[in-house]
Amino acid sequence: MSILGSDETPQIRMVCRANEQIDTTVYEDEPLILSVSLVNDAAIHASSFNAPYRDELLELERKLNAKQIAKEEYERMVKEIEGKMLKVKVIRFGGPQGWSNFIKFQIPSRDAWREVKWPLWLLVQNPPSQVADLDASTPCYVEFGLDPKDEKRPKGEFQVKAVAEIVKGKSTESNIVTVNLLEQEMPEPKRGKEETLLALGSYAYKRGLYENAVEYVQRTLQVNPSSTAALNMLGDIEERRGNFSAALSAYEKALEAFYVEFPKIREPPRPIEAKIIRLRALMKR
Repeated sequence: MSILGSDETPQIRMVCRANEQIDTTVYEDEPLILSVSLVNDAAIHASSFNAPYRDELLELERKLNAKQIAKEEYERMVKEIEGKMLKVKVIRFGGPQGWSNFIKFQIPSRDAWREVKWPLWLLVQNPPSQVADLDASTPCYVEFGLDPKDEKRPKGEFQVKAVAEIVKGKSTESNIVTVNLLEQEMPEPKRGKEETLLALGSYAYKRGLYENAVEYVQRTLQVNPSSTAALNMLGDIEERRGNFSAALSAYEKALEAFYVEFPKIREPPRPIEAKIIRLRALMKR
């Protein structure tokens, strides 16, 4: 079964970005990342609408436990409150090939839109499961990448939108993004910038090209030895490769670099701290 859910048209908001933008220009030696997020607006609205009623239910439960109201009165009032609440409808979709397989990209062709046949790689899929549940608090997010200098990589300017068959026979569409895929390589000043090297390293990491990713990290650290992002990425790479000791060292250096890079910020970087604590505990086993 490929699609799971109701036959009703879901109120799903789909947002598409190209390299995190609506309108982007991409050099020949620069990757293109098409990202899509899906949010269940109807469920979010229902959950927000129900918030004060949930508070009332908690208060009733407190009174029942404190024996301030009888059980019969509690059950009557609970039924009355629940009758006022909106149903939070979860939209479930996916199948054996994974829910991200139901997201396609289209470009205009004459008077219609057609599916692109670009060689896109799946980079990130959250949740990683085959079937996704779109509820009030869990958005779905996915990234697809187009490699630099791929032989089948198109050239020129394109309007692109994402389309997903959330409910069988009914599709949800995203906004339109404009992508200009150039035939020229990026200029040298841009190529050597920290943010460019980090972006290239991040893409290589997501593609599983760890040696390339490490090379970009090292080049980034030559530009900025206190790059928290580069050291954190190095930790992620080493952890993914199973080199826990090297990963821990990189995370610890990232924590030190954070205070060098941001001396006025007192709040520590919680995600990096969590990685350090987790790895230390893992290595003690």
